[in-house]
This record gives sequence, C-alpha cells and structure tokens, in this order.
Amino acid sequence: MTNPESIMVETKSGEVNTESLDLVAIHKAAEDYEWVDSNERLAALCLEWRKQPLLGLDTEFLRTDTFYPKPGLIQVACCGQCYLLDPLKITEFDEFIRVLTDPSVLKILHACSEDLELFVECFGAAPQPIFDSQVAGAFLGLGLSIGYQRLLDTLFQVEVGKEETRSDWLQRPLTDAQKLYAAIDVTYLSPIHQILSDRLRQQGKLAWVMEECQRLVDSAAQPADHGRSYLQRFKQAWKLQPKQLAVLKELSAWREDEARKRDMPRNFLLHNNSIMEMAIRPPGNMRALAAVEKMRGRTVSTDGKQLLTLVQDALDAPLDPNLESPPRPLPSSWAKRLKPLKETIRQVADQLELAPEMLVRRKDLEELVRSGLDGQEFALPVELKGWREEVVGQQLLEQLQSIDKAE
Repeated sequence: MTNPESIMVETKSGEVNTESLDLVAIHKAAEDYEWVDSNERLAALCLEWRKQPLLGLDTEFLRTDTFYPKPGLIQVACCGQCYLLDPLKITEFDEFIRVLTDPSVLKILHACSEDLELFVECFGAAPQPIFDSQVAGAFLGLGLSIGYQRLLDTLFQVEVGKEETRSDWLQRPLTDAQKLYAAIDVTYLSPIHQILSDRLRQQGKLAWVMEECQRLVDSAAQPADHGRSYLQRFKQAWKLQPKQLAVLKELSAWREDEARKRDMPRNFLLHNNSIMEMAIRPPGNMRALAAVEKMRGRTVSTDGKQLLTLVQDALDAPLDPNLESPPRPLPSSWAKRLKPLKETIRQVADQLELAPEMLVRRKDLEELVRSGLDGQEFALPVELKGWREEVVGQQLLEQLQSIDKAE
C-alpha cells in the first residue's frame, strides 16, 4: 500500500491543532481500509454499524453523460476503521439501507447534496439523521461552502492532494491512489464531527445545524414534480405571456420525464436556451424547429414531431387560470424599504457570528416581502421558520409590518 504521507497527505511544519486527534491513527485507518465486494460481508458489517452511534459516509461517482449519478464507490468509516464498498459487485443493499435510515446512527458527510441524491436514486432512501460538516463550518464562520481539503487544513493543518478528484471511479481495478484518496475522504469525518459539534454546542448552534441538515434530507427525499420544473429552472419566465408560459411548462415537463427515462442530462436532451426560444417563438414546422438555438440535429430527427405536437397542443389548449409564473423582481420602490431589513439581518448575523447570507438568503427575504404585496398579510416563508423565526424571522416580520403601516 502506498504511504499516504508520501503521496496524498502531508502534515505541514509547525504544531498540529491541539484539538485534533491522533493523525497517525487516522492515516493508518486510511491505509488499512477493507475492500468490501460481497453481499455477505456487507450484511455482516451493517449489523455491526447499526450498534454504533455514528459513522462517516461518502461516495465517489460519475455523472458526465447521464441523468443519474453512477456510483463507483461508497466509503464508510466506523470505530476507527475504513471500508470501501464496491457497488459494481455488491447486489444486495437491504441491510445497508437499514443503516442509512436507522435513527439511532448519526451519518456524517461533507457537502452532502449530491451524495443524498445518489442514495435516493440508487437505494430509494436518504440517509438520516445526518451531520454535514460543510454546513457546520458555515455556522462556525469557516466559510459558506468550505471544501473538505480546506477544512482538513484548517482543523488539522493537513494537506490532501486533489489529483484523484476527477478520476474514473467506474474503472476496475481502482488504483491504489484512488482507494487511498477515497479512504481519506471519509476517515476524518468522525474527528471533524467531534471538533465542530463541540464548538457548535458551546455556541448554542448545534440544534440549528441539525435542523439545516434535516432540511437537506427532506429536500433530497421530496418526489420531483415535473410539472413545476419550469418554475425552478427558468427564472426569467416571468417575462413571458401566458401562452408562452404554457409552452414552456409543457416542454420542461417533457424534458424532465424523458431525461429520466433515457438517463440523459437535461441539456443533452434539450437545452434550456432551446426551450426558452421555443416558448417565445413557437416553431410551426421541422425547419423552424431545426433553427432553434442549441437545437441538436439528433433531437430534431428523433423527437421533432413530438416537440411540435407539444408546442401546438399548449397553444391550442384553454389557458389554465392557475398557471404559475416565477416571481417578478421586486418593484424598485421597495429598494429603500429593504435597507432597514438588511441592516437588521446584518446586526443579528454579527451578534451570532454568522455570515448574513447564512442567516437569511436574499430570495427568502424577497419572498417575505412579496407575501404582502397584493394586500395580503405578510407571512414568513418556510425557510424563515424554525430556528430562524426565533432569532430573526419574527423581528423582520414585525419590522416589515411597521414599514407598511407607516407608508
């Protein structure tokens, strides 16, 4: 086995963070990983993992020309040991799914959004409960989106090479360098959790982080609503006329369905620019369709008739009175009114030692304002409830109501 300190990991000169654990032991766990490629061994390990309070979890995958991520490796760290699971050989994951969903086992990940998506797509379940060390770092002032390598450097003064980040994880056999890289990606998660959770607990923020992590899980587990995909992927659609918007909705929903059926990236199948142009200037024949921006010739030959039918049906159908449009930008008159709200956010964020963007995102503040623009009572959006409602949400709501009454 290749020595990690000579290729992948180097401890910088100077003292290691006094909060860090035994780096030599962590490196040794990465070196002494167990390669797991049988159903029987995985099942036996899962029974042991379910007896533990926590484990580190990570994945390596490819997603260059497919809709769904293709898992190449699943890494687990538990009780000072590292395990590399081969999803190309293992066929029975029932016991592993029980580990993922066991409420008594905390799963520790870093920047977990894509990992959660992979678990949902491949196993039909999102791991929970989880602790995302990137989210935790943001609440501790380490940066809004701190990378794993940067976090190791910050906490342990350890550098990890990035050479294998974009390597082929579906090849077999994996190289020693790949396996070591993957092992290091997971062996530090438990000590990272220990350090960050202790700091969060001291600052009274641990419950906030766990709430944020649960939101990530809930979002990943939420079934896709293809009929609403146009609202999420075409923010400029508020400029469209109702009929144009109806075309956009139908084309976007068709793409969501077909991309999944064909396991093809959305823009490989039909580019966003193509969908928007077809909505604005609906093509009436194959020649016009072929001239659409970023339209692939293969798409025209394979799906051209279907696309033209979708466009024409949307144009011919009666207008749906409930057809939603993405929100318009706030009126310019609200620029001055937002200033005191933003100042409140900044002050509260400073007191909590949080980045203002972590406390209240711009889109959530704008959603709060929009909730009362049509004569309705201002109401907190879901994202400003929970812990945020107590520390800043209610204050913003009352401040907004005061501004509205004053004018």
